[in-house]
Amino acid sequence: MKLKCTFLWATVCVAAATTFASADTIRLTAGSSHPPVLPWVEVITNHVVPETNARLTAMGSEHQIEWTEAYAGALFNAPNALEGVEIGLADLAWVGTIFEPANLPLQNVHFYAPFLVGDVHALTEIGNELHETVPAMNEQWDDYNQRFLGAMADGSYHLITNKPINSIEDLRGMKLLAAGAVANWLHGTGAIAVDAAFPEFYNNISTGIADGAVMTTNGMYPFKIHEVAPYITLVDMGGPITGALTINNDTWDSLPEDVQSVLTDLGGEYSTMVADQVASREARFMDLMVAEGAIVSTLSDADRQAWAAGLPDLAGDWVARNEEAGLPAADVLNAFLDAARSRGFEPLRDWAE
Repeated sequence: MKLKCTFLWATVCVAAATTFASADTIRLTAGSSHPPVLPWVEVITNHVVPETNARLTAMGSEHQIEWTEAYAGALFNAPNALEGVEIGLADLAWVGTIFEPANLPLQNVHFYAPFLVGDVHALTEIGNELHETVPAMNEQWDDYNQRFLGAMADGSYHLITNKPINSIEDLRGMKLLAAGAVANWLHGTGAIAVDAAFPEFYNNISTGIADGAVMTTNGMYPFKIHEVAPYITLVDMGGPITGALTINNDTWDSLPEDVQSVLTDLGGEYSTMVADQVASREARFMDLMVAEGAIVSTLSDADRQAWAAGLPDLAGDWVARNEEAGLPAADVLNAFLDAARSRGFEPLRDWAE
C-alpha cells in the first residue's frame, strides 16, 4: 500500500502501538494530519489524552495509557489519514471525511443537500445520530479497519470576495475558489469554480487566479483571506460534517472493557467540545475581520431561494450514483433531512424529491 511505503519509518516507530509496557500499562499513539492549534486536534491533546488516565484512575482501574502524540502530519497527511489509521500508524486520530468522497461517500451526504443546516452544534449532533441509526455509516469505517468515536463539524459556508456582492447576479463571471464537492454549489450562478485548498486561497486571490472563495468563517481569518478579499457576504449555504475521531479496530479489540468505555465517553465529549470551540472562534474571527477592515453584508432571502432553486439535482444524482454501488444512499439522505427538520431546519429546496 502507498502509505506503507511512504511512511515506512513511521510504521517502524509505531509498530508496537498497542502493546503492554507492563501488566497494567497500554501504549497507544494519537495522531492527526493537522496541528493542535485547530479545535479538532486541540481537543484530542488537551482533553482526550489526559482524561483517559484521569478517568481510569478515578474508577479504580488497574490500567493506564502511555500515550505517544504525533500531530501536524508527523505520521500522515490529510488525504492519507484514513489509510494511516487503517494500517495502524496511529491508534486514535482525527480523520477528515471531507477528503474522502470516494472512500466514505455516505459521510459526505451534507455536500449534496446544501442550504439546510449551518449550525455547527446541530451538524455535530446529526453526524453522531446518523452513526447511531444507520448501520451503513459504521460499516464504511469498518471497511477501513476503524471504529467511529465522534463526529466533528464546522460552521456554514459563505462568500468572501474582492468586490461587493449585492445579489446573485453579481456572481456571474466571477472565479470563486470552492474545494471539492462545494464547487457543485456554484452551478446556475454563472460563477466559475476553481478547485483549491484553503492554504492556497490567499495567493490565488492576490494573483488574480480567483476573485474570491466559498468557505467557512473558520477558514477565512486564519488564512487572512479578508486582506485580499475584504467583502464577506453571509449566505448560510450550510456547513460540513468535516471529519471524525476514530480508532483502529485491531487496537480497539485489544483494549480492556474499562478502557473501551472511557474512550467511548470521551468520543462523545470530543464532538461537543470541538463544536463549542468552532462556534466560539466563528464569532470571534468575524469580529476580528471587521476590526481589520472587512465589510460584511447578508445575501437576501430571495437570492438564497433563487440560488438553491437553480442548482442541479445534487442529492438525486448522489443517491443514484451510490445506490448503483450498493450503498443505502437514499436512506442516509432521508435520515439527514429528517434529523435536520427535527432540529427546526427546513431546506430551501426539498432534496428528497
